[in-house]
Amino acid sequence: MDRIPSSRPEDSSEPAFKSRRAGRVKVEKGASMRSQNVYRIDVKVRDLSTCGFMAECGAPVQIGSYVSLDVPGIGPVHAQVRWQIGATMGGMFLDPINLTRCEWTGVKAEWSGRSE
Repeated sequence: MDRIPSSRPEDSSEPAFKSRRAGRVKVEKGASMRSQNVYRIDVKVRDLSTCGFMAECGAPVQIGSYVSLDVPGIGPVHAQVRWQIGATMGGMFLDPINLTRCEWTGVKAEWSGRSE
């Protein structure tokens, strides 16, 4: 019986998992999230990237549903829930965000004390 060769060689050094599209920044901040059904859930955002977020959520959220996460400095950001395990869930932003505008991750400018 002939064996069909696998598309990936056995000695491949490639990881078996997909790498993230964007680096994550740890934030540990409370936020408000709304669903399409107009209910509001308080969540604790654990990390954030330009493409998505991970948060602790006390209520179950349907995987695949669309939500809006209030991000300080940016406002409501639309996302799709991609996974939930226990109280932890992850969402993918429909449009990437700019982390420099986010109050959680942006670097605060220092006042020089001079006026021009």
